[in-house]
Amino acid sequence: MSESMYDLEEQEQIDSLKAWWRQYGRWVMVGTAAALLGVGGYNGWLWYGHRQDQEAGRAFEAIRVAARTGAVTPTLGAARALQSQQPDSALATRGALIAAAICHAQGKDGDSQGELEWVVQHSREPALVDLARLRLAGLLADQKKLEPALRLLDDNHTPDFAALTLDLRGDILLALNRLPEARAAYRSAMEKAQPMGALHQLAQNKWEALGGGR
Repeated sequence: MSESMYDLEEQEQIDSLKAWWRQYGRWVMVGTAAALLGVGGYNGWLWYGHRQDQEAGRAFEAIRVAARTGAVTPTLGAARALQSQQPDSALATRGALIAAAICHAQGKDGDSQGELEWVVQHSREPALVDLARLRLAGLLADQKKLEPALRLLDDNHTPDFAALTLDLRGDILLALNRLPEARAAYRSAMEKAQPMGALHQLAQNKWEALGGGR
């Protein structure tokens, strides 16, 4: 079906998808980031236990304590102190991701972007670099920097984040009115996501709203 053949109902669905992204895309990102306070913290403490790095462990705990209050200044300060002292530490990467999440939640997207860029440049863990790129692309999309956001996603290759990356790619392509490409991205996200999972259903809803399966 050509783009000119979309009927009124289909166009309304497309407009609704765009409106949903503008209103809730920011909060979806925060929700994903909030999970890192648990998962990232747990993995970080595994590294702490394995390496017995007491100094890094104490610094990371300071980040977590500050993050639980939602306060930007102490969280960011503790994260940057650890980055300065031990930039190669796995805990520094996790601290930066936590600080980025807190900054974003409090509307400090410039600081959040800085922390995510630090992870991309310094982390030795491909999965966490891809996570940082994913969240950084979401920030850029919020700022209407859509083409740079797409370019960031081009470098994401970790299988664990494939479905999320494709779903976000679809959202950005939709915002650019590149509807066939957005539809293809949502279809690919469905294929990569768990069949019964929430992300699969979300991608399917978007794919169908763009005329997928017709």
